[in-house]
Amino acid sequence: MIQIRDLSYSYQGRDALRRVSLEVSPGEHLAVIGANGSGKTTLARCLNGLLMPAGGTVLVDGVATADGSRLYDVRRLVGMVFQNPDDQLVATTVESEIAFGMENLGLPHGDMVERVDELLELFHLTAYRGHPPHQLSGGEKQRLAVAASLALRPRYLVLDEPTSLLDPVGRAELLAALDQARQRSGIATVHITQLADEAARADRVVVLHRGEVHMDAPAPTVFAQGKQLRRLGLDLPFAAAAAESLPGPGPPSGVPLDLESLAAAMAVRAPNRTAPPGAGTPPQAALPAPADAATGAALLETARLGHVYDEGLPSRRQALCDVTATVRAGRATALLGASGSGKTTLAQHLNGLLRPSRGSVRLEGADIWSGGPPGAEVRRRVGLIFQFPELQLFEETVGEDVAFGPRNLGLSEDEVAAQVERALDLVGLPRVEFAQRSPLALSGGERRRAAIAGVLAMDPQVLVLDEPTAGLDPAGAAMLTHLMAHLRDRGRALVLISHDMDLVAEVADDVIVLTAGQVALHGPARHVLGHPDFPALSGLEPPSAVRLTRKLARLGHPPGRCLLTLSEVRRFAANLLA
Repeated sequence: MIQIRDLSYSYQGRDALRRVSLEVSPGEHLAVIGANGSGKTTLARCLNGLLMPAGGTVLVDGVATADGSRLYDVRRLVGMVFQNPDDQLVATTVESEIAFGMENLGLPHGDMVERVDELLELFHLTAYRGHPPHQLSGGEKQRLAVAASLALRPRYLVLDEPTSLLDPVGRAELLAALDQARQRSGIATVHITQLADEAARADRVVVLHRGEVHMDAPAPTVFAQGKQLRRLGLDLPFAAAAAESLPGPGPPSGVPLDLESLAAAMAVRAPNRTAPPGAGTPPQAALPAPADAATGAALLETARLGHVYDEGLPSRRQALCDVTATVRAGRATALLGASGSGKTTLAQHLNGLLRPSRGSVRLEGADIWSGGPPGAEVRRRVGLIFQFPELQLFEETVGEDVAFGPRNLGLSEDEVAAQVERALDLVGLPRVEFAQRSPLALSGGERRRAAIAGVLAMDPQVLVLDEPTAGLDPAGAAMLTHLMAHLRDRGRALVLISHDMDLVAEVADDVIVLTAGQVALHGPARHVLGHPDFPALSGLEPPSAVRLTRKLARLGHPPGRCLLTLSEVRRFAANLLA
């Protein structure tokens, strides 16, 4: 058992944890949620002695983490998977990364081979056995980090947002693998997450707020407190949020936490069957050609774009093949696909970070690699926010980091100050509170927002966001949604790469689906996300509202058209008895 008693910790005089008391039992699945800066990562790092308590104690099976002579024992018992997998990948191949810890423990060679093979298969990494970890996609790296931690057979596993970079299928596979590990070996998991739907799977949910335990209860009890959670900057699982709009008393079984329970609660309230059970989803309109949705000036275009990775790899890897797409002013284009489908590779072509192996990229009609604007001008006009934007932070203070871009454009200091204040306000980091703080003193979500502000300060025409909500709390994700709407209204073009299909449903006008580096679907968001072939071609689950539509249809209550967003589901739910 892990016993936490009156744990306190502070950074530079700022309290991160204040008198936290918790217990984690063997085999338990504990979720920890809270707004950015609430102390989640600090708590995680105290559990295996990476941080030492400033006050209170942490005992792991009776061993104090503060006992320096026993740290080895603590870290054998408590495995750790960080928010950013690059922080813990050290080996030269995927296979050796999984074997690394076992080699340091001196395990017999046969045992190591057996565990490596088992984990490669479990986490779908067998095809990458000989690949360098740095050549994997973000999601593949995260699966590798979890596999390497489980190879050591810890008694407790602490996971700091392990699914934030995974697509929905990969997320489901990872969560299932963790469930299997708990069943097989009785391992306990402490799962830090910003996703309410993930936390709803846990035996217990702990809610941190400003470094203190605000709630500690079973998941149904916690997520029945919608108003209280929202006051803390958190949100409910999709099903629970939609159920708030249901007419009449709540379901007798309590607040629904999954789509099956929500669909059943809706079906009970529907006055009459409108179709026989199993009738399927409402018919979809034929998928239009990309040009059918074209509105707004074409700002950025690719034509038969191809890219091959071959440096340092055992074999050549075709990452992109004949990708032709258009990004238009005043529109948000979502770029979707499973991990490794080529999304990030395409994004890095849009502002010239990668050179095409074939084809072209044109900015307002000019080829950026052949007589078009110089590279610095391309990168000013096409802003790219990386998958790990916090790695873009390098100045001593947040204000100086955000000022770096506009200052290098030759703006006056008054103009620089105005751009900095505007950009920080847009991302919810007021200049007065954050400009003089070190980026290292920010939470993971705050660093992400600071990095976004640094790009916004350049006032780009096109903004490419690669997994922008990973690590953001619900309030931060909502802020980003409003920011994207604001930029779109100002005529800016947005390219959104995300595995959050509910976010895509809310903000995207157009959707491009990549499969193995090729365009598989391209069209208006409602038609692509609701298209019957979307799951097979994208390797992704449709948005929650689309999946709910299909579940209702199977129960004999099709909504009449494919629901796309939470607001549409709420309107449908509110009118069930009308």
